Amino acid sequence: MRSRWATLLLGCACLAGRATADDRFTVDGMIDMRWVYSNAQASYLNGGLGPLRFDADHDDLRLGRAMLAGNLRLTDIVSLHGVLDAYGDYPRGPVDFSELYVDVRPFPTSGVRWSAKIGAFHMPASLENREVGWMSAYSITPSALNTWLGEEFRTIGAQAEARWLGSSRGYYGDIAFVAGAYGWNDPAGVLLAERGFALSDRPSTLGNNLGRPTTDFYYEIDRRTGYYTGLAWRHHDALELRVLRYDNRGNPAAVNADGDGAWRTRFTTTGLRFEPVESFTLLAQYMDGDTAIGADSLGADQFVVDFHAAYVLASFASNRQRLTLRYDDFGTHQPSGFFGPPVNQAGRSWTLAWSYDLPDHWQFIAEWIRVNSSFPPRAEVGEPVSSIDNQVQAALRYRFRLEL
Repeated sequence: MRSRWATLLLGCACLAGRATADDRFTVDGMIDMRWVYSNAQASYLNGGLGPLRFDADHDDLRLGRAMLAGNLRLTDIVSLHGVLDAYGDYPRGPVDFSELYVDVRPFPTSGVRWSAKIGAFHMPASLENREVGWMSAYSITPSALNTWLGEEFRTIGAQAEARWLGSSRGYYGDIAFVAGAYGWNDPAGVLLAERGFALSDRPSTLGNNLGRPTTDFYYEIDRRTGYYTGLAWRHHDALELRVLRYDNRGNPAAVNADGDGAWRTRFTTTGLRFEPVESFTLLAQYMDGDTAIGADSLGADQFVVDFHAAYVLASFASNRQRLTLRYDDFGTHQPSGFFGPPVNQAGRSWTLAWSYDLPDHWQFIAEWIRVNSSFPPRAEVGEPVSSIDNQVQAALRYRFRLEL
């Protein structure tokens, strides 16, 4: 598999010279090599319950990510999009898709523009992860809220959007309504119960798990269709508001032949982006919800976890540089059920990131994260329940775009 990845990268590079602006196939690529220092507890990727991607035994020089995002225009309104990823800390399978879907965008015939996606893709809930391949535009590591969305969630189904274009009425802005229906997401919620929230730029992929061999996220148990609905308003490119409601409609009493149970996971997330001038961005996002497993008839014995996560981010850009500061607050609470130590997480963190765009498609990013958190189940794996974890990263990225 590694040789196939290398061959694909080499083939894309050889074809770069034949690219033209009218070609139907485009590829955006990125290779991220980084140096990492961490004093954190063992991360979930390495069998622990630490809140960061890297830990004290897995730092130094690392492959952060290698990514190819391809877009094939099948017709004037239909395209095929896929994101292929490789990470230095893959537990199994070095290369896998994180997104693969068909995108349909009919030509607008009125003030409303319609679009649809069918396949596997990220739901439109993140204000941070705006770049190709669902990367953060402001730091190496996204917030705890968006880390969890990347780890446990992928829409495997369909999404439709209706966007009213204000320009049709002389208004510089738009309003969008989005709705999605999906399956294969019954395990969503298990990670909050096992580890709680974390801060990591290592999302799951479609065919691979994270860390422990038993933690896969994309399979069907109860044969119920989940949904999400959302509303977004954008005003003059300076203000954007988003609200999204997610409900996988899981049947917490359902169990498959392997003994895996479905989780009923529901949440609402609300976000704001404010950019009064081009050089300054303010983001704020809040989520709260609950997840449960076990039949409703169990009453107080049903395992239920309430959760919340929020962050505020300020980012300043000047010429080739960007400086970002973010504060996170997150937690879980177990009001009922008992499977060992209570799943009552309390955490907060600070993130400081600085990036510099170098010539010839190169970029340097430095980032520091400090997390102060407690999580009682850590005692079961011999770790301190409360800890202060630090992680410093320096990443050198090379990006390219091919039009074939």
